Amino acid sequence: MNVQGTGADGFDGPASILDAQVDAMSQRVSKDRDSRCAQLRTGAEGQARDILRSARKEARANVHEAVARERKLGEQALRQAQASALLAERQRAQQETRALLQEMWAAITGVLESRWADPAHRKAWVQAAIRQAKTLLIGRSWRIEHDAGWSQEELGELVQLVSGKGEGGSAYEVALACDRGIRAGVRISTVGACLDATVAGLLVSRAQIESEFLAQYLALAKRHE
Repeated sequence: MNVQGTGADGFDGPASILDAQVDAMSQRVSKDRDSRCAQLRTGAEGQARDILRSARKEARANVHEAVARERKLGEQALRQAQASALLAERQRAQQETRALLQEMWAAITGVLESRWADPAHRKAWVQAAIRQAKTLLIGRSWRIEHDAGWSQEELGELVQLVSGKGEGGSAYEVALACDRGIRAGVRISTVGACLDATVAGLLVSRAQIESEFLAQYLALAKRHE
């Protein structure tokens, strides 16, 4: 049965109770949908903010780690460069030292022989050798070997220089011998001991000579800086 009112006795709105229920249900569904969408949108926005915040945090951490890693690599590279430079400097200094010592060894024999050829230096050389021999050699019977360039007068002075009264009043007995292999200096020997003051004997202690030469060279170079 279909009842429809018109005029003053009718009413505006849905044509039936069913239509009113459908309309109310539709409005409710629409409202629920809007509310749900709002909740989902709010949740999505919150998740997006969380994701963005986490991403920013992770990005900052990555940047910090990258900076720290680059700084560490830079410091390591600097240390390696410094070590390489130090090693290169040491190698250069060692090469210069070796070259300097080679020059010294190439020249020292000639320098000593030139000093021996000078009368004043020759006399001082012999006197120093005799003083050292009297200190180090126990025996008082000496054999002195010399080069072939001595005059009889010089040999007499040598014997007189050595054979004076020693400690306790004992005299030194001196025997002279010419050794043509000696180019400069003298060699003094007694029973069981020998003091070699020739050029060859003076240059035996190679390490000591190099050490003393370098010390004097560096001291001289420092004074001229």
